[in-house]
Amino acid sequence: MAPQRPRQPSELMPELVEEILIRLPPDDPATLVRASVVCKRWRRILTDPTFRRRYSVFHRAPTLIGFLYDCHTFGGGEGATPRFVSTLTPSPFPHRALVDYDGCRILDCRHGRILFNTSGESVNLVVWDPATGRRQRLPEPRVPCWHYTAAVLCAATVHGCDHVCCHGGPFLVVLAGFDRARNILRSHLYSSEAGAWTASADLPYCNITSRKPSALIGGDLYFVLVPRDMILRYNMSKNCLSIIRSPAEHEVHGGAALVPMEDGSLGFAQLYLWSRNVDPEVGGGWVRCWAVELRTLIPFASTIEVVGAAERFGTIFVATDVGVFTIELKSGRKRKVAEPGEYSAIFSFMSCFYAPG
Repeated sequence: MAPQRPRQPSELMPELVEEILIRLPPDDPATLVRASVVCKRWRRILTDPTFRRRYSVFHRAPTLIGFLYDCHTFGGGEGATPRFVSTLTPSPFPHRALVDYDGCRILDCRHGRILFNTSGESVNLVVWDPATGRRQRLPEPRVPCWHYTAAVLCAATVHGCDHVCCHGGPFLVVLAGFDRARNILRSHLYSSEAGAWTASADLPYCNITSRKPSALIGGDLYFVLVPRDMILRYNMSKNCLSIIRSPAEHEVHGGAALVPMEDGSLGFAQLYLWSRNVDPEVGGGWVRCWAVELRTLIPFASTIEVVGAAERFGTIFVATDVGVFTIELKSGRKRKVAEPGEYSAIFSFMSCFYAPG
């Protein structure tokens, strides 16, 4: 009598497989890659848009995937090459697609989208969604700005979106710049749903906008102004601008970054961190809530500059002559994430899920 062949284990029900895969940790993309090569059925599940939405909702909070910065060529000129540095292994970010943006300048990165300016001082903006590959070129606003920055965000921000799985949907772009002819600051709001810019808001002021990342708190956007590091506040619901003075003891040397705090206040990080209540009905000034001796944390660095922050993570990016470090504001823990280079501004990139390629 021939020996019986061992019975093959029965396949798991599709519903059970989904419940297993949905619990894979979002901060370890290697597990998603390994799961995708188990069999074709698992790969189909992982690459299905419906599963991606369920995965994002299940884990709620996005994961810090890495950061972007402009790599400027030596010899002058406006040319820049966008670069992405991953904080995860393997990297889920489509690095090769960045080649299409050589010569462009990164203006902002938020809610799964990246905002580029494609040519010099003209306002030629493109919004790119790396997860879907979709890119959209924006019409140029009719009122020129001599020096400007901009921010991109989910269109449902003012209605309380949790930004868990909103990339691919409608978005807004806020442009803030200095009109040299009239010596005023101007703002413009673009809606992807309307496909047009709204009327601008003006404010008599002679500072220019910094290229540092903006901060989003509720329905307000905050931009750093130079050379005195004042803060420009744009209220989206009222379409108005106002100025906030930076902390009195702040010195311009060493740069600064705006940080949304857990309690909804605005943080201003340099070698110290200040917070300020942003509710106009409550008022109040700056309060120093965190201090760290960066030269103790990074003893071998001779130059130190705060160049960015990760919204929702309580983390700042510090560029030094020995590399780029992330510093967690609560614990003070540091981590080296990049080698030395020219980092004038760093834009964190977050997402809830990337299907294995």
